[in-house]
Amino acid sequence: MSADTPRKRGIEARAALLDLMPRQEEAARRRLAELVENVAAKRPPTTSFSRFWILGSLQAKVSCAYLAYWLRSRWADAEERERLKSETHLKAALELLGTMGYLRGAVMKLGQMLATFPDALPEEFARLLPALHFEAPPMHYAMVREVFLDEFGKEPHELFASFEKQAFAAASLGQVHRARLHSGELVAVKIQYPGIARTIESDLKNLRLLMQPMRLGEDWDNTVVKLAEVERVLLAETDYLAEATFAQTVRDAFTPGDGIVIPRVYPEYSTRRVLTTEYLEGVHLEELLESRPSQELRDRYTHLLTVATTRMLYRTHWLLADPNPGNYIFMPDGRLGLVDFGCTRELTDEEWQLQVKVEDALLRRDEKEMERLIVKASLYDSAGQMGRERLELIGRVIRWQLEPWLSEGMFDFGDEDFFRRGMDAMVEVMRKGFTRGMPVHIWTNRFILGARGIVYRLKGRCDFQEIYRRESGRGGRERSTTLCPPLTPPAEPSPPPEGEG
Repeated sequence: MSADTPRKRGIEARAALLDLMPRQEEAARRRLAELVENVAAKRPPTTSFSRFWILGSLQAKVSCAYLAYWLRSRWADAEERERLKSETHLKAALELLGTMGYLRGAVMKLGQMLATFPDALPEEFARLLPALHFEAPPMHYAMVREVFLDEFGKEPHELFASFEKQAFAAASLGQVHRARLHSGELVAVKIQYPGIARTIESDLKNLRLLMQPMRLGEDWDNTVVKLAEVERVLLAETDYLAEATFAQTVRDAFTPGDGIVIPRVYPEYSTRRVLTTEYLEGVHLEELLESRPSQELRDRYTHLLTVATTRMLYRTHWLLADPNPGNYIFMPDGRLGLVDFGCTRELTDEEWQLQVKVEDALLRRDEKEMERLIVKASLYDSAGQMGRERLELIGRVIRWQLEPWLSEGMFDFGDEDFFRRGMDAMVEVMRKGFTRGMPVHIWTNRFILGARGIVYRLKGRCDFQEIYRRESGRGGRERSTTLCPPLTPPAEPSPPPEGEG
């Protein structure tokens, strides 16, 4: 991709966000433009009090909007009530997008998680919140210069042959700019927002405060351990050098024949707060779906997504703990690019052995062993102590998560009934407070739910069991050198993006 050719989404993040709004909703478009302008010029607040106050103000604004809707709708006919409801959803979504875009950090990650499951949200939320994955309001260029001066002692234009001042992607912890090295390679430069580690610490402090009423419950000690786990993993994500090391490990696990591309890291242009990698040409999920891809292409990308995630799990014992649409690049030649390996979680030997035992018990249809393992993973001494209701509900969630392991042939991840069964079970677990368990389950659940949300929206299918057998080395089948079936007719391979190593 040449430096002069903009992405379909457009270089201007403000314009991209405004394009999410229907043209007739001028008032909403003006409000969104104001939010973007305000966010870009401000540093995210870092103190616990300021962040707590802003979230409280957001809650008040949203509550008032829905109260006004309730009052106005009492004297409206059905058509007017529907219009008022849509208008209220849109106002609430705009406030949510603006506040999360301003606060960034852990708060914005929560918004990204909500956006992964658009079918569970009103249409107005589903339209706007996906922007948090890679089209959030970016920080002003003056802050970018400040980060470069702190990290390199140089400004961007001194370090690179060219550097685009406008970010082409912005998310929870940082934003990404295109640049060109003096050697000619086109690169993506991820720059961390100032003070982002402090925002994470403040958000977790506020969360602990809000959860104090739960301290008398029997699961409080487990909750405290889980909050510490979340803080540890999110703070580790702010170390871009650690991300660079993991990205290289993952890159070494794939060959050109796999159809999966991990961008090369440039260590000499990377620090703890700046990460420079090869630039991959392609589109994100929203743009791919807008192009109305064939079922064949949907299945191909679902196959590649499954191979990528299972290989990382079974070869490295690492989870991509934050799989969201912004982390995947659907490339024009049919390859899949994986970017952003910041939020990862390595499984301990104990956690990995439990994972293996659960899979083996499931494949053997050994219900007694499955029950024993569920009790152990939920940190109870016996099924009696855990309680039958909790045991059965947690078992239902785990069996749904592992259902593709038992299905021969093509598994349809776009099946609405399958997806809803899992979502309903997870909601019931949260509603009943059955959350006691090993801290790693925060990330295994996020890993599975995030990936399922993407392939559900993709409406794709793949032979999951065959991929599992190959990637795990189980089932007596040897790994093939090329896992991805070619498109029919075969797609003309395009040259690899500039700078690919």
